Amino acid sequence: MRQFFSWRIWAAFVVLIALAVALKTILPGSTTTDTVASGASPRTIDFMAPVFQLLPSPDFSVADGVVHGSADAVIDGNRTMHIVDGTLGSNSCANITEVSACVVFADLLGEAVVWFALVPKEVGTKVTLPPVQSLLGNGLVQLSNGWIVRTAASIDYNCPQESGSLSEFVSKFGPKSTTVIDVAKQRVTAVHCSPDVTATN
Repeated sequence: MRQFFSWRIWAAFVVLIALAVALKTILPGSTTTDTVASGASPRTIDFMAPVFQLLPSPDFSVADGVVHGSADAVIDGNRTMHIVDGTLGSNSCANITEVSACVVFADLLGEAVVWFALVPKEVGTKVTLPPVQSLLGNGLVQLSNGWIVRTAASIDYNCPQESGSLSEFVSKFGPKSTTVIDVAKQRVTAVHCSPDVTATN
């Protein structure tokens, strides 16, 4: 009888341990995903291109991250991106109706635009964006604004101090650095550390 009672106690302990492990697995912990979710929403950039011309409806605007009205972003003679009312997005391009003034980045579902961002076009095919926040593997990185983009096989590290890898660069200079995407290559091609960084500090 005593032996049976002892077995029941051990079985209860096993059940309690199993429940504890299950709860730890199910309940959210402190992870990189949680950090990103508390700030900018992750957005996989499926498409990027200079906009030849944006043709907005008379009531087109982007307010609080949502499109009101509609717009057609003419990429070239064969491609036009349709942005409909209610699409999620952002716009930091001041002259949206000026020819070749903006670049569009988009998260797509098939050919439908799930989310987009219009940014000012710089000289050439390159655009300067926020710093790399984390390396995701398989040639993907996540920027501090939540964008998930691809990296080139070779990246230029523009900084007075040397970095042996992108991981080392992000660890040393990440928060104050900037990221350069070559839109023609659809890749991150360079990173720049803060102008405050010198060869010795």
